[in-house]
Amino acid sequence: MRSNPKEFVVDIWSDYVCPWCWVAKRRFESALESFPYKDSVRVNIRAYRLAPNHAPEPMIDALKRKLGSPTSAVNMMNTVQQYGQSSGLDYCFETMLFGDTADAHILVKAVDDGEVKNSLVEALYEQSTTRGKSLFNRDSLEYIAKSAGVSDESIRFAWSSTQLRLLVQEDERSVAQTGSGVPFFVFNKEFSMSGAQRSEDFLEALNKMYFGKKGEEQLLTGQACGIDGRS
Repeated sequence: MRSNPKEFVVDIWSDYVCPWCWVAKRRFESALESFPYKDSVRVNIRAYRLAPNHAPEPMIDALKRKLGSPTSAVNMMNTVQQYGQSSGLDYCFETMLFGDTADAHILVKAVDDGEVKNSLVEALYEQSTTRGKSLFNRDSLEYIAKSAGVSDESIRFAWSSTQLRLLVQEDERSVAQTGSGVPFFVFNKEFSMSGAQRSEDFLEALNKMYFGKKGEEQLLTGQACGIDGRS
């Protein structure tokens, strides 16, 4: 049997206060799990903050302001909740918070172990989206991190390292040049797609990446949060 030793890389930019990012994450994971060559795919978790230097506030208030009206905010929340339910995710907008997620991204950057990092990312979404936990103070973040198996050493490194903050800023600069919203996916630095696409669309992109299929540079854009902070 002919083997393909090449490694393929998928870079994913997202923010833990982006309502669409958790849905997109779950749909991409479903596609990757069904992809026959998943062992040849490495996923890079990239950082982007929708609300740099923004004080924490209730998510509902932030959506009303960003979308311009309470009705628009309610319609969006209902749509996100429906998308979430179809992926087994529970969105509790009444307790969700919005703000600058710098420390959450830095904490993820501090973890080297891939399985622990993935566990932490999932915990950040679940604890903030379903449980109403804050991502904006370090005591709360440490609780979430420890529940995901992050070591005390990694947590100390997160709070003491200036390099990790620079890595977050580097991620943000790189996606701002090409992306228009998060979540944003780049497949092997060859083509990109954004938003909460269907699992079938993600699977199609994985196949395109693996088999080198030619086609449009940019795939369809799905539901996303604008990189300028607008949904």
